[in-house]
Amino acid sequence: MSYQEFLAEKEKIDYLIQQGYFIKNVRENLSGAFVEFELKRSDSSGKKDSTQVLHIQNADARKYFSSLLIRQMKQVL
Repeated sequence: MSYQEFLAEKEKIDYLIQQGYFIKNVRENLSGAFVEFELKRSDSSGKKDSTQVLHIQNADARKYFSSLLIRQMKQVL
């Protein structure tokens, strides 16, 4: 995996975070990590919550989302 692949996966993660998604679930296996993001809709428009799943293969990108997950958990507590 190259640095360019890391940047591509990081951009996908950052985009979802900027859109208001948070990390809901992580499943890891030998081919990488499947990170489930969820967008909670707080308005009364009747729209359902939205989920997105990213397949993160790059080790540095996995470290990156792990740091985001730790930060997210600290905000909740």
